[in-house]
Amino acid sequence: MSVQTFNVIQKISPVAKFTFLLILFVITCIAGIISLLEAIHFFQFLLSDDAPQVVSQAIQQLRANPTLENTKILGAELWGLSSLSNVSHYVDSRLLEQGLYYASMPKTNQALLFVHVVLGGFCMLLGALQFWPSFRKRYMTIHRKIGTVYIATAPFSVVMAMIYLVKTAPHHLYDHLIAWIALWIFGAFALLSIFMAIRAIRNKKIYEHQAWMALSFSSLLVAPLLRWDWALLVSLFPHIDQETLNLVTMGMMLPQTLLIGYILVVINRQFNRPMSQRKPESFALRISNIFLVLSPLWYAVAIGSTVIVGLYFSIGGLSGLKFAHTLIPHELIIREEQVISDLGFRKWLLVLTNGAALILGIYTLQALLKATAKTLSKPVHLFGKTAAIFALIAGGLAISVGSQIGLQPDRVLLAGGTMYIINGAFLVLFSMIFLVAQYRQQFAIMKESMVFLICMLPYLSSYVLTLWVLQFIHLPTDYVIAGQGFAVPIGFSTGLLFVAFLYVVYGQATREHN
Repeated sequence: MSVQTFNVIQKISPVAKFTFLLILFVITCIAGIISLLEAIHFFQFLLSDDAPQVVSQAIQQLRANPTLENTKILGAELWGLSSLSNVSHYVDSRLLEQGLYYASMPKTNQALLFVHVVLGGFCMLLGALQFWPSFRKRYMTIHRKIGTVYIATAPFSVVMAMIYLVKTAPHHLYDHLIAWIALWIFGAFALLSIFMAIRAIRNKKIYEHQAWMALSFSSLLVAPLLRWDWALLVSLFPHIDQETLNLVTMGMMLPQTLLIGYILVVINRQFNRPMSQRKPESFALRISNIFLVLSPLWYAVAIGSTVIVGLYFSIGGLSGLKFAHTLIPHELIIREEQVISDLGFRKWLLVLTNGAALILGIYTLQALLKATAKTLSKPVHLFGKTAAIFALIAGGLAISVGSQIGLQPDRVLLAGGTMYIINGAFLVLFSMIFLVAQYRQQFAIMKESMVFLICMLPYLSSYVLTLWVLQFIHLPTDYVIAGQGFAVPIGFSTGLLFVAFLYVVYGQATREHN
């Protein structure tokens, strides 16, 4: 990559950062306003004993006469979604029945959800502003006051949501079991990250504080982003029904939210004054030492992951897994089998590049953790570059596979290509970040991006292992029909991204910008 190209990137970079922050601020503010309007809706449910009858009549009226005006009685959320696309798209979905459930569920649940939505709305209105570097620098007093309000309201909102989840079966959520699991995970990380952020700022570790707060805010974005994803995808794929698009968004949710959190860390990190290499955090040193001591285990895991992926493609994918036939629709199994068969030698290229990238990536990370920027040898640079190139190829092939499986205008295939496309895109992204960082001799970014690659490369083996575990849980038939046997493994395929984010918090790249 030429020096001229980097100069262009450096000129574009401030504009890109400003645009990202502005878009995030706008969408979270809109989400906050809609949340507060929805809270008023829930408050009416609490005061009314005939809410189920009113909502039921409103649903009948809307389905008989699907106009934008008729959506208002069912809430600001449905009105907003319909105004961005078309009313019929949502009228034909289960969203209306979900509204009826909210109106008829116990008053205690309505109260819990009311408090959660109100406090969550305030967090959305105020949260994004906290990560705007120029605002924070100019109005530090306001920043601290908003932070105090955020820390006082966000945990309470999360706890209310958790109590609601305890009292609510997964099938009563619109997004079903995968959302129930995801909300518990993101809720736990939101609480943990807020606690750690408070601890960090008390110890005057501003770099850690900012990273933990980025994780907390991104964890709270799950529900708002889900709605925005619906609006975006329906404009891109107007012929696909809402239930299928919902499964696609659930597959995007975890990597999308953590990517937003990571971008917030990077923007705020780059705004701070860069420091020379500093002594690593003691906790980070302990984790690094554990990683190095357990080196044989990581290589065994990498080889095992590669073997699983190789066997998976050799037996035709899902079609060769007996337990998958009870969890995945038959049409999707046949479709994937055909796509894998048509790949020819490319499926083995995917297996080899994915496995080689993982093994070389582990070796490179070990060398990076042991060395410094000045002592890093040329062979390690070569192995790292090779690992990134292999990951880049594997990511491109995964996107190709996902595109061929594709999105469909019905629930037959459950948007089967989502997992390959999302994971492939992340592999391409972080491969490029590593190669650019290596070219620019950004030692800390090389380590950070390699951690992301190592955490993303086992996505397919994680997917298969999650499917294998699900066979022992015996999901109810209606859960399988709702696509949960497919959506849950997709969600877990990217679960290691949480590990990568923890590295971001304590890693050298964040620590050297304080």
